[in-house]
Amino acid sequence: MPTSSWGLFLWPLLTTLGLLLIAAAMHSAPCWVMPLLVVLLAYPLWLTTRESFLFKRRVLLSGAMHEEALTRRLFWGGHLGAAILVVPALVLAALLLVMATRLSAQQWMVLMVDASVVTAVYRFFQRRVTGQVKPEWLGVVVRGWPLRLANLGLLTLAFFILDFFVIGAPDLRHDTWHAVAEQAFERERQGIACDWLGWLVGVLGAIDQGIWALAQRYIPTLPAPEMRLAAWGLFLLQLGLLSFVFTHLLLGVLTLVEQRAIRAESLTGEGALGKTFVLTILVLALFSLYPMLKLRDLDPSDLQSPASEALNWIDPCRAQAEQNAEHASALNARIQAREAELGREIASRVERELDLLFATVESAVDDYLDWYFTVMGEYERLFALATDDFGQFMDQKLEAHLFEATDFHRRLGIIDTDLREDSLKELANVSQAVHDDLEARIRDNPCAQATLHIEYLGRLERDVWRASAAGITGTTVGAVTAALISKKLVATIVAKVAAKKSVQAAAAMLAKFAAKKGVSVLAAGGAGAVTGTALCAPFGPAAPACGLVGGIAAGVGTWLAVDKAAIEIDEAVSRDAMRADILSVLAEEKAALKAELIARYSALIAAGFADIQTTTDGVFIPVRDGL
Repeated sequence: MPTSSWGLFLWPLLTTLGLLLIAAAMHSAPCWVMPLLVVLLAYPLWLTTRESFLFKRRVLLSGAMHEEALTRRLFWGGHLGAAILVVPALVLAALLLVMATRLSAQQWMVLMVDASVVTAVYRFFQRRVTGQVKPEWLGVVVRGWPLRLANLGLLTLAFFILDFFVIGAPDLRHDTWHAVAEQAFERERQGIACDWLGWLVGVLGAIDQGIWALAQRYIPTLPAPEMRLAAWGLFLLQLGLLSFVFTHLLLGVLTLVEQRAIRAESLTGEGALGKTFVLTILVLALFSLYPMLKLRDLDPSDLQSPASEALNWIDPCRAQAEQNAEHASALNARIQAREAELGREIASRVERELDLLFATVESAVDDYLDWYFTVMGEYERLFALATDDFGQFMDQKLEAHLFEATDFHRRLGIIDTDLREDSLKELANVSQAVHDDLEARIRDNPCAQATLHIEYLGRLERDVWRASAAGITGTTVGAVTAALISKKLVATIVAKVAAKKSVQAAAAMLAKFAAKKGVSVLAAGGAGAVTGTALCAPFGPAAPACGLVGGIAAGVGTWLAVDKAAIEIDEAVSRDAMRADILSVLAEEKAALKAELIARYSALIAAGFADIQTTTDGVFIPVRDGL
């Protein structure tokens, strides 16, 4: 990157960092420092507005008038217009300082990111329009049009996303706008050493919070989601003011960095510090000296009493806001306590119900092993091994003994359905209690209607309906959900059991046993035939037939006796290990199922109580609470 590009990259970042430090220092800075800070920030703001003003004027004069025309020579310098632009630059600088004191950490992060990428966007647009704009006008054109609009749009969009989806604002739906404005004014002005700066910051905070209070109250009541979304979009466009001022600040910094190039474009003809700007500041300072001397003894707090009296005259219920806030706070504390209590009850119930459910499954492990270590079970596994269906066969047997025989799926469905219905019924009871409490307070004190809005609880009728309709639809929905949980759980348990070393060792032993089975059968049949022939010798001519039948019977008996002895040996060696492995898998998955159900119903309870409490965190997030 060229040196000039490094400068363009660093100066916006340094400017933003400097603005952050100034905003932090303004809380303790004396009043005499404030005009200097305003002038310091006003200069780059004036530069960018002056550059745009002169560019438009000179393009118009160049295209419409001859070079020797007197009018062109008189208006070409634009000193009077540039001097007039100092006033809005000072206003924007003061506004930027006040807004900077109220920015959150997330908003500062957005500004830092914007300052980091603005140079790259600047260079991108310069490359795009290089072939269309004369080189001497390139920077002026890009800064005055595409860069300005792009940065303003992106910054406004970033602030909109941040406020709409993440930060939001304090939940002000239970307060009147004037009470909110008063509280914001007092809160914002406290901690600022300069009284006049504190007063300005307080006014801006009062306007901002008052507008938020009105928006939170009325926008969610619009009839359609599309209308509510559009209203929030228009409301949050106020963030474009900060984007506008900050964008102009960065453009002024870029203009200042490229001062030599600008002089080559003949747009200034002034030094690094514009003479017009300095002279205008001096003139304004002289004119403002007299009113400043007259107002130096005025205490901004003297303005609070008339304002308070006017608000009392406008709204006689204004004093009720504090009492209602205390009542709402106590009510919210009770709601939160009940939410925590219900969460503990659900967790305890899940623990108890699943312990009982899995107790039958755990006892069925011995039934499974009883089948496993039998001659018939051995032959069934041998047949499955011969048909290449061994894995599926063993999974089915394990599922049949542990889950189908114990009616696991149906019982889990009942547990899930009961938890859901009881949770919704409890939510309906709490919502009705809150509704009755607020209704009684409003009935006893009509002024309470000003800040206790019972209509916000209208959504809770949905919970009452869902609880009453649980007998119709709840069982079906719960059964479907439980079936999915059961299917996944059983598949996991079967897979984990099959992966255990004891089970794999048993399967390997079975394979070896099957390979030797043919030799064992022939040996047992030969020995049986010899024994049968000796025993059937007295039968004379029938001795060979008798010997054959006896040999087969003796061979089968010997075969079964050998297999039974082998199975008993295998059981003595492997049963305890297999049982321990199966029980460990069941214990692991029982704990996971407990955690899943507790999390699921904790989320259901939290969502219901969020409706009851309107918001549980005291923060109004438009995408969550305003649509």
